[in-house]
Amino acid sequence: MLQYQQQINNLHQIKTLKTFFTFKIFVDKVYERLEHSKVYYPNFKEWYYSNVIPSIMNGDKEFIFEIKNQKIVGIAIIKYSEKKLCHLSIFDEYKNRGYGLSLFEKVFSKLNTRKPYLTVSEEKYIEFKKIFNYYDFRLNDKKIGIYRKNKIEYYFNKENI
Repeated sequence: MLQYQQQINNLHQIKTLKTFFTFKIFVDKVYERLEHSKVYYPNFKEWYYSNVIPSIMNGDKEFIFEIKNQKIVGIAIIKYSEKKLCHLSIFDEYKNRGYGLSLFEKVFSKLNTRKPYLTVSEEKYIEFKKIFNYYDFRLNDKKIGIYRKNKIEYYFNKENI
C-alpha cells in the first residue's frame, strides 16, 4: 500500500512539473511577442515577470488574446481591481485590419466598462489617438519623466477606477 501511495505521489509530482514547465514556456512566448514594449517602458521585463505573472496567477490580471485563423494577432493585459488596460498590442504584421478594435471590445467586456483606465507613452499616443477618440476616452493627466526622461505618459479614464 505504501509503495502504491508513493507511485501516486510521484505521478502527481511529474504532472505538477509538466504543468509548471508548460506554463513557463507559454509565459516566455507571450513575453517574446511583447518585449518590444521595453523601448517605451525600460523596466517592462521586470514588470512582466514580477508583477503581471503573479497577478495572473492570483486572478487580478489576465491575458486577452485576439486570434484569427488559429494565430494570435494581438494581446492585451488587463487588471480587474482597477478596471485597467495595462497593455494592448496588435502585432505589426496584423495592424490596420480591425483587430485592435476587436481586442478593445474584448477588454471592455472582461472589465465590464467601455472606459478602462489606461496610460500610454507619447509615441504610442499618436498611434492610438484615433481609437481613443473613437471610444471617447477622456484624457485626465500628462506626466513627464515617469518611465523615461523627458517623455510624456498620458492618462485616460482615471475617473473610472
